[in-house]
Amino acid sequence: MRRPLPSPLPRRRLLALGIGTAGAALSWPALRRTAAALQQPDASAADAFFEPAVRASRDGRLATSLEARLGPVEVAGRTVQSTVYEGTFPGPTLRIRPGDRLQVTLLNALDAPTNLHTHGFHVSPSGSSDNVLLQIDPGGRFVYDYAIPADHPPGFYWYHPHFHGVSAEQVFGGMAGAVIIEGALDRLPGVAGLRERLLVLQATKHEADGAVTPPSNHRFQQQFQRLVNGRLDQEIPTRPGETQRWRILNASTNVFFRLRLDGHLLHHIAEDGNTLGERWSREEILLGPAERCEVLVQAGAPGSYSLRSLPFDGGFGVQPETVLATMTVAGAAQAPQPLPTRLLPFLDLRSVPIDHRRTVTLQSLPLDRNAPEIPMATFMINSRQFAADRVDQTMRLNTTEEWVVRNASDNWHPFHIHVNPFQVVAVNGRAVAPRSYQDTVPVPPLGEVVLRTQFLDFTGRFVFHCHILQHEDGGMMSVVEVAR
Repeated sequence: MRRPLPSPLPRRRLLALGIGTAGAALSWPALRRTAAALQQPDASAADAFFEPAVRASRDGRLATSLEARLGPVEVAGRTVQSTVYEGTFPGPTLRIRPGDRLQVTLLNALDAPTNLHTHGFHVSPSGSSDNVLLQIDPGGRFVYDYAIPADHPPGFYWYHPHFHGVSAEQVFGGMAGAVIIEGALDRLPGVAGLRERLLVLQATKHEADGAVTPPSNHRFQQQFQRLVNGRLDQEIPTRPGETQRWRILNASTNVFFRLRLDGHLLHHIAEDGNTLGERWSREEILLGPAERCEVLVQAGAPGSYSLRSLPFDGGFGVQPETVLATMTVAGAAQAPQPLPTRLLPFLDLRSVPIDHRRTVTLQSLPLDRNAPEIPMATFMINSRQFAADRVDQTMRLNTTEEWVVRNASDNWHPFHIHVNPFQVVAVNGRAVAPRSYQDTVPVPPLGEVVLRTQFLDFTGRFVFHCHILQHEDGGMMSVVEVAR
């Protein structure tokens, strides 16, 4: 195992949370027992909708484990061989609160290096926190230790491997899981007490013998299976008039989901772990790879309604329409409760003075075997391929920046930055209404997105990249550093 550039969490954050080191040296068997005790299946016998097991914090702490292994797992109704966490597809859901301490022991039982990224977390990128420059070798283990800030935004996050060169293969095999940070949104009238549904969307393919098919950009739109919590076309039981809260994650490597629910609006209340300022009622929501949304669904008359992914051209061909799940409305009717209008306020960064401006260009180049400076790779940012030991951008702590993210290719690129979320202010020259922050945004082909972001609380090195993971592995990733 290699741990480049370790550094402690900021002392002021540690002191504010009262976090020490007691309990950090738990044994592996003790961690396994703790994890098993925290598993709580969400679905009851009367509700056939399958969701991953839940591991929840207690008394301000969750100490758990994730074993990464290639092994037998049920996917789409049959047993296959796939790379997963804890023997399930997807992995267990972690449920925590602001101010908690989260410790995850990662055991690598794969035959390749791996690591762990807590996607969307606003935590330190250094040391044993959300440090994606770590390498956990086969047979190794490492204890990740996250100090969740007491003011961390509540919402929907996820975890997945992030080791350069193999992230696409490992996520395509099923290595992904949800993280829910509870908070103020859960207590709002119109949201509090609703039945929750977790929908982890994945796209994968296994051969007739059960072996996972290596991912490829040029066949995904037709050959991949599109799954919800590892199942095909699950039933989501609902009563007439009932309002449910659906958390939806696109955990695929390279598939876009253009979501639509027959006969119903999707009442959008949060995205990428950030609550919207107001409810946004929509007929469709486009989720690029790594994006999340939370929606309220208020069931209508009895019947069956398909949750669909409509056709979408991501640049490599049109992805076909797919039925992801079926909402079945039946039983005793409920009086529809009022839907919330105003949600949680946020700082509109359009009103904040800009300290620095940058331009980031995402590039897909034709393969050129005769160019030694670009050997066998086609994906770049600002004409440079990823190098873990090179810092491409340096920002100052407690500053606000405006970035123009340009797409110089003819396919979509979901742009993602670690640690600090951003506000999109314009797409292709058109202003975007201020609704919330994001950590991932799809950049249109030959287009651009203007975003504003603040670098707060944490110094250290982290990355931004295209979240089509084949592009990230191919070099479309860049190291940045926040300094004082």
